[in-house]
Amino acid sequence: MRKITELLKKPWFLGSIVVLFVGAICWNIPIEKRKYGISQSGLVTDYTGLLPERVEKVVIAKNRNDLQRIVKKANKNGQKISIAGLQHSQGGHTYYKDGVVLDMRTLNRILEINKQEKKIRVEAGATWENVQEAILPYGLALKVTQSQSIFTIGGSLSVNAHGRDIRFGPLAETVKEMTLLTPKGEIKKITRDDPGEWMKYVFGGYGLFGVILDVTLELTEDDLYTIHTQKLKTSEYESYFNRLMNQSNTAMHYARVSVAPSSFLDEMYVIDYNYTGKQAQKTLLKKEQGVRLSKLALDLGRRGGTLEDLFWKSQKIYISSLDGKEITRNNAMRSESTFMEYTKPGRVEVLQEFFVPVQAYEDYINELKQVIPMNDKKEDFKVHNITVRYAANDNLTSLNYAKEDMFGLVVLIQHGLKEKEIENATSLIQKWTNLTLKYGGTYYLPYYRYQTKKQFRKSYPKWQKFADEKQKRDPNHVFQNLFYEHYVK
Repeated sequence: MRKITELLKKPWFLGSIVVLFVGAICWNIPIEKRKYGISQSGLVTDYTGLLPERVEKVVIAKNRNDLQRIVKKANKNGQKISIAGLQHSQGGHTYYKDGVVLDMRTLNRILEINKQEKKIRVEAGATWENVQEAILPYGLALKVTQSQSIFTIGGSLSVNAHGRDIRFGPLAETVKEMTLLTPKGEIKKITRDDPGEWMKYVFGGYGLFGVILDVTLELTEDDLYTIHTQKLKTSEYESYFNRLMNQSNTAMHYARVSVAPSSFLDEMYVIDYNYTGKQAQKTLLKKEQGVRLSKLALDLGRRGGTLEDLFWKSQKIYISSLDGKEITRNNAMRSESTFMEYTKPGRVEVLQEFFVPVQAYEDYINELKQVIPMNDKKEDFKVHNITVRYAANDNLTSLNYAKEDMFGLVVLIQHGLKEKEIENATSLIQKWTNLTLKYGGTYYLPYYRYQTKKQFRKSYPKWQKFADEKQKRDPNHVFQNLFYEHYVK
């Protein structure tokens, strides 16, 4: 007993106990996966679970001929078809009442890699991770992809995704060719100069214009980058970014804005990936690391108030530690995602994304302070994170969110599931959307449908042309989803 008492007086011994205690807590933090998709009762949901709906059946995609037969049959008997990948779209984009859901994840083969021409042909159900694993031995990397590698190629193209690369446009611009199963059951090879303009409506078409069977993507070298990080005031960001674009040393870039009470929308940090002039040398693809510790930090921040201040400080320390480190292009395109899983009963976390012209950013952020609460500790509606990405002007797709060079603010939001809580969240997000429209901006469509039809139509003035083309190319309305029914139909 005396020896134990003496040990307790030793700082190193007490420190060791604290480390072991914290380690035990972190190790036992449950990493639960949100449950969504098809249930035994025939109910389907997407990632948020906010729009459950009963469907006729889910069909596992076997091959293109089988899918063609299903589509032709649907034209004859009036069935409705929706297309699903990972189902991370959050507004009922991947299913429809009493319809057939095509699960595309099994159509995931790598069909061809051409190292000399830097391109890959891949089936639409493959994930970006599948592609990265295939092209890594060739020293090649993706031009554009979402920040996480878990999504399917077909799903990312259907939502017209953009990424962190500031030298290329949206993902759709990297597609050289695709094979499409049309609503009438035809299998077509589509190129960029296709006079029928199928790419214009399929990419960012949310599965309403047919099934993407495979695509040929442009690739680039798996360059080695040096990471640069820096803390900024929000008022300094526009000029910082303009200098970045005018230089040419930076390949990829994103930023985060503080939502902590002590620096609310006043402070940012930026992360740049700068060229080194070197190529990656037999580097493995990184795996997710520190999941439990990251989840612990995020869970603290989720409580708001001073704990959100603490979370922001921990983020700044972590980001600062990256400054000067090297990373390959492929690994820069593999952000962690598991630690973000949130499964608390009675609550939900959703994403929203607002696009605002680059030159309007500072004024927009200043006015946003009047829309969302600075300290949300006692609020049901909580904003956990705002990430800023660059979205270049997009003239390729029909429902284009980037009508000029824009900043996209990707927002992680939490709120309750009671009727009044959903109404409150809807009201705040609609106010946020109105502010965005005031500054000539738009919002992203793959998320839950908080916005009104009027806001949708103002954000996407070409919606009527989109609807007309839908009627022309799919006269039997074979391809349907809840998003289309709510906003367009």
